[in-house]
Amino acid sequence: MRTQEQLRAIRAAGADVAATLKPPLYRTVDEQGTRRLYTARYRPAEGHVTYYWPGESWQQPFGDFAPGSRTAALSRAD
Repeated sequence: MRTQEQLRAIRAAGADVAATLKPPLYRTVDEQGTRRLYTARYRPAEGHVTYYWPGESWQQPFGDFAPGSRTAALSRAD
């Protein structure tokens, strides 16, 4: 399921979160019906994780993680 293509894209993106929110990594629905709707950057040294969607992010500390939810508007895949 495009594993090699995605691995190359991840390596090319490096620390560039914006690049991970574009195809082939970010997609609402592909031909196999799979989705990847967000990405996350874990920062162990700083003690937090940040979840990213196009146009939005949500940071959570490891030591005081607050359960919650987000609503994201999805568009049709091209």
